[in-house]
Amino acid sequence: MAGNAHISDANTHVDPTGEKFAFGVVHLEPGVTRWNARTYMYSAFWTIAFLSFLSAIQNYILRVHLDMPDNEIGRAVGNLSFVGEMMFLLVSPYIGAMSDKIGRRPIFALGFLWIGVGFALYPLAHTYNVLLIIRAMMGLGAAALGGMMATVLSDYPQNYTRGKMGAMSGLMNGFGALTGIFFLSKLPNIYSGKGFSDAQAGTYTMWTATALAVFTALVVFKGLKKGKPGKTLARKRVGELMREGFGAAKDNHRLRLSFVESFIARGDLLMLGTFLTAWLFHAGIDQHGMSPPEAAANMGRFAGIPQLCALLWAPIFGFILDRFDRVTTIIVAMTLAAAGYISVGMTEDIMSPAAMGPLMLLGVGEFSAIMAGQALVAQEAPIDVRGSVLGVFAFCGALGLLLLSKIGGEMASGLNFGSVFILVGCVNALILVYAVYVRMKTGYKSPKARQ
Repeated sequence: MAGNAHISDANTHVDPTGEKFAFGVVHLEPGVTRWNARTYMYSAFWTIAFLSFLSAIQNYILRVHLDMPDNEIGRAVGNLSFVGEMMFLLVSPYIGAMSDKIGRRPIFALGFLWIGVGFALYPLAHTYNVLLIIRAMMGLGAAALGGMMATVLSDYPQNYTRGKMGAMSGLMNGFGALTGIFFLSKLPNIYSGKGFSDAQAGTYTMWTATALAVFTALVVFKGLKKGKPGKTLARKRVGELMREGFGAAKDNHRLRLSFVESFIARGDLLMLGTFLTAWLFHAGIDQHGMSPPEAAANMGRFAGIPQLCALLWAPIFGFILDRFDRVTTIIVAMTLAAAGYISVGMTEDIMSPAAMGPLMLLGVGEFSAIMAGQALVAQEAPIDVRGSVLGVFAFCGALGLLLLSKIGGEMASGLNFGSVFILVGCVNALILVYAVYVRMKTGYKSPKARQ
């Protein structure tokens, strides 16, 4: 029977062995069930929800729990991101290699548990130094979540429908980000309205997130596919797998481009999750006279604009990813992202109607940058060491985020957030030039082709 033959169920396709491997419009690899795919979508939703929430709520913790002055917030936020990404940077290649050794499922579930523990401890920090330690610890959980989200997205779909599954994953990411920004970030205001103090409201908000993270860990461990694709590498040492992950790009220009693109794509997440929310939070308090709980709730109105636009753009860009050369899609993504970041950075009042257009373009560019890089690395990574390669991909992203968090934190220390966005837009433009070079050097490669 042909690989794409239909049987009585219109959504079911079979391979020559008779295994089901369809999930809507996405053709799954043999052995991957629709339940595995649904669980992955659920995990993608909560991965971004929790990470977006963490970036947004730390402004509240700094201001309310630690009583930090405004002129120190920008640097403090940057340093929190810095220590989290330092941990992410150190452990990402190791986590990727471990997933090639023991499988994706236990690492993904442990990541949610680890993030949940961090949420529980965050409001208990009574000094900024303790908060830094907790944030560094949470970087380990974030590395597990980010690495496994990208790796499983590479494992489950067949290559020629990877863009469509990427679009579906992107939709869940977008809904997750909106949940983190619109719902979880509003919990302090909800608890405050019930008579709790601002500090108590922050504590109960974080503990609510802890309960959600623990429940998600259980769902992920139950529902994801056991094992890993390709050959069993249980006997290989983790160090050897890490070397193979770095070495895979030695003679592969496209894989190198995906690593470079990851450098700025995760930085894009930092900009939306950390600096944009911080900009909006402080504009609400300092320019519009809001209380901290009101500002935390109100910032979602504007921070959600890029996420909503990413949701609308996701199906379109998923189609583009499956129709065009994946390096060409990097060029498109970098063009959109550069335009979005520079236009937002040049906006004088981030809460004015004039900011709407730039924020919309920012959402489209940010989503495109993330998905284009993931599609390219998934196509180029050798299957047997895919987890290790994706670990290096995450490592490069953490390196970019690390540098941007430190530089951006210093630039934003005087609440001059716009300059940080202009800087990131210029970096996107530089990577655009490199992508054009790689496309000219390597020629056309069909999105249906495998490594």
